[in-house]
Amino acid sequence: MAYNLETYQTPFWAKSGNFVRGRDPLGVQNSSISVYATLLPGLTNLTLRLRYYGTYLWLLDHYRRLPSNNVFKKDHYGQYTFIRRSELIIAFIMGNKYPEEQSVIGSDFVSKNINEIKEKGYYDIALGADKHKDTPKGSVYWDYTSGALGQYYAGSLVALNLINQSSGYFLVNQDYGKELAEAYNSSISSDAAKLFLERISEGKLYEEDIDKLDDVALNKDYRNSPEGDFYIKMLLSNDGPNSKTSSNDLTWQRKESLQLFMTLLKETNNDKAWLDLPITSYKECLTKSKNEISEATFGWYFYYLNELAHHSLEAVFWGLLVEMDKGNYTLQQFINVITNQVFDLYSEKLENVEYPSIIELMDKLDNQKYITLNYIRDISVSVKNHASISGITEGIFALLCLYRDNQHKLQEAQDYAVNHFLHTKHGNALDVFNVYIESCKNMNFKEFVRRLVHTLLNEHIAIAYNKMGNGEKNLLKFVIEDNYLVHIETMTPNFTNPRLKTLYNFTRDLHLVNTKDELTPEGEALLIQLNN
Repeated sequence: MAYNLETYQTPFWAKSGNFVRGRDPLGVQNSSISVYATLLPGLTNLTLRLRYYGTYLWLLDHYRRLPSNNVFKKDHYGQYTFIRRSELIIAFIMGNKYPEEQSVIGSDFVSKNINEIKEKGYYDIALGADKHKDTPKGSVYWDYTSGALGQYYAGSLVALNLINQSSGYFLVNQDYGKELAEAYNSSISSDAAKLFLERISEGKLYEEDIDKLDDVALNKDYRNSPEGDFYIKMLLSNDGPNSKTSSNDLTWQRKESLQLFMTLLKETNNDKAWLDLPITSYKECLTKSKNEISEATFGWYFYYLNELAHHSLEAVFWGLLVEMDKGNYTLQQFINVITNQVFDLYSEKLENVEYPSIIELMDKLDNQKYITLNYIRDISVSVKNHASISGITEGIFALLCLYRDNQHKLQEAQDYAVNHFLHTKHGNALDVFNVYIESCKNMNFKEFVRRLVHTLLNEHIAIAYNKMGNGEKNLLKFVIEDNYLVHIETMTPNFTNPRLKTLYNFTRDLHLVNTKDELTPEGEALLIQLNN
């Protein structure tokens, strides 16, 4: 019987309620995250509605104008309460008038309390928004003290040079940030602005207020307005001083990514075609020099190169965990069993060459164009069918093919990584190739598999302990007890989310893209501008 948390009885030092899930058991995905953060600065996977940017700047600008004796000015927690109430008011407006709209902060809370106005005659905004030391978790719309602004949006606003933070306060930058606050102000009537601020102060929202406050709705049409114009200018601006390269140059990769994104929609008729931006850039870069394409195109190539390398390793690790859960093994027994099963499964494919070196093996593998992507698809089938040995082998061959097919690009990739300070990120594809392939080129296949398996197991243990630090949360997916491997949890390979959904949402909010993922006339005009 295999050891696991359900079957292994106490006493057992690893029996703990503190084992937690984690999406990155090998600690490699931060290198991908760093790449897409470089490509789309000011956007995150959680800042999905563009109009929150303007809303926050307008609110912070009005907060600055409050009298010094105002209750919200007592300390920075007062500012948080001011922002939190505004977030909940917007959520109730959206929940009442536009319940189909997505990515609204506090929408779950609103859906549970939508009938409150019938009972009290008003929504108790203060009760649902104000966060105190003794406020029970889950009793307000947002548990993070400074609201969604502090948890999600502040980092983006700082990156865009719209706000800064000091002594716990969020402060409007008095040039660029002030411009957005004023642009937003031009989109709402003076009556709506006055009422919005009054309801924040009072902490109540009445039924008759909902229509009167429609100007602050997130889906308001602000085309051909100072607000809409500012958002376009913001997305097309340079990436800011924090994105300067090692040669101290300003970059424009957000603008270039938007151009690539819109071009892809223009040239394809498939729904969700924008999701293919990384793979499209990857394929293009395999046949073109870095000098022939934009910096962002190469950036998306480098991102996807990282993703493919990570996915290959994670497929191997997934298979190891599945096999580990099937029986009792010492570490060396397990490594030997896996190595032999992998070799046996593909001995015919290796043309009965018993011990080819890795260099020879790479030459023997199919040279079909984009063969790596075929292996990646095969991995998903193996995971679905719980075919662990197949998944391990496909992961190994995917990694070998990836290295072989991208050898002519690795110097350019190194140059890009150094120029954008990405070369020191743990787990980047260049390091993966160095650790798992370049240092093993002359090994025979069995030696290579044995070393790769052993290295992955050690890497996971080191990464898990490093992430735990002095905390109590245990991220290990297996432990070694009395020299036996003890399975804890199996993690399937996955890809990161590179903020393209946010870029899509922004283009939808700006009416550059319609519900069919087609460019609108405004989108067509902007793409022409970008191409000139």
